[in-house]
Order: sequence, then C-alpha cells, then structure tokens
Amino acid sequence: MSKEDTDKEEVEEKNKKVDIKSLVNIIPPASSLRKEKTEVKEKRVKIRKKTEVDAGTVIISSKLANEINAKDEIEISVKGRRNKFKIIVQDNVPATEIWSNSEDMLKLGLEDNSTVSVRSSK
Repeated sequence: MSKEDTDKEEVEEKNKKVDIKSLVNIIPPASSLRKEKTEVKEKRVKIRKKTEVDAGTVIISSKLANEINAKDEIEISVKGRRNKFKIIVQDNVPATEIWSNSEDMLKLGLEDNSTVSVRSSK
C-alpha cells in the first residue's frame, strides 16, 4: 500500500505542475501589454510676437507639426475659444513655441510669451 500511495502522490504532483504551466501559458508576455505610442492631439506651447509673420498665419517648428499632425491649419485655444490659423513650418523655431503676428495676438487678448493650447485643425 505504501508503494501505491507514493505513486499516487507523484501522479498528483505531476498533474499540479502541468496545471501551473497551463496557467502560465494563459498570461500574456509583458511586451504584448505595452501599447504603441498614442497620437498627441493637443499640446501646450508658448506664443511669441514676431513682426515678420503675416496676419492670419503662425510659424511652427517641424517637430511640433509632426507631433500634432498639422497639415495646413491649426487651432489655437485661448480662454475656451478656438481660432484657426494657417501654418508655416520652419526648422529654426523651438518646438515649445509658435510665432504669431502681434495684431492676431491682440485680437486673442494675449501678451508675448503666453501659454496656449494647439491642435490640428479638422
């Protein structure tokens, strides 16, 4: 009887090990849980006055344009209001700034170096 009892215990241990392995196979690896980079929909940047910028347009960096997927126009949100502007993409502009005309900034009620939210226009 003792031999049969030990055989049964060994079989039970093997079954337990198989059960644990099958459970581990259900758990996905950590790399599959990592999500791809999400698209940035909106970014907060500083708006600067520049006299060389035409009215109705803003100059943004190419890095910022790629981040928000801006093609021709962007929306600038200030105090809950959204205003559309045409963009000019340049590399010499810092990624945390956009350059605007002083007249446009007066219409928005902004001073130089104010923080605004920028998103791609639909």
